[in-house]
Amino acid sequence: MYESFAPFGPLIYRADIRGEFNDFLLKHLDSIREAKDARDMLVGNIEQQRYAPYPEKEFISYVDIHVLNYLKEKYQRQLSIDRNIFSDNIKKILNPDEHEIRYHMGEGPWVNFSCKGEFNPMHNHSGVMSSVVFIDIPDELEEERKSSSFSAKAAGTLDLIHGNQHIIIKPQTGTLYFFPAYLWHLVYPYHSDVERISMSFNIYDLYLDDMMVSSDSFKNY
Repeated sequence: MYESFAPFGPLIYRADIRGEFNDFLLKHLDSIREAKDARDMLVGNIEQQRYAPYPEKEFISYVDIHVLNYLKEKYQRQLSIDRNIFSDNIKKILNPDEHEIRYHMGEGPWVNFSCKGEFNPMHNHSGVMSSVVFIDIPDELEEERKSSSFSAKAAGTLDLIHGNQHIIIKPQTGTLYFFPAYLWHLVYPYHSDVERISMSFNIYDLYLDDMMVSSDSFKNY
């Protein structure tokens, strides 16, 4: 099950991956805790940031459908725009259902094992698309937000920022998000003594058959 929404321009994709996909991610966490330190590549103020050498073929098999779904939503949005504007410069766009997709993830994915007081400062990514996956989010974080005396109840949340607008996303276990890689985002710290586990990766060199999907094509889509 998935949905897409555009709160301020760029298209955001959200999917429920509870079940087989999230179970697969959870199954490998013990080995990933011992994997190579990823702090030199990442901006997070998080001690336990690890490269995540999931079995590549199996991992890609779970991710493919979400990349395709995001491209299909982007395609439908472009069609809608083209139907409703008068322009001599409408570019040819490809229906993702009619073409083979291929891509790679660079050095990703990586997993953040976040603890009390840790956070991710505002940043964006390289590539054309970025994903955040919430693998294990303790209930204590929601309770912390509910009991907060502050108006911005943001403990442990993901903030997506575009221009002078932003949205705060409350993470839930077994949820995957895709968004354009250029989109600025951050994660707020929390005070509960629990571990919050998330994963990120980027999509590079994205092709439909032999046609590259450029990063420019994701602007405002």
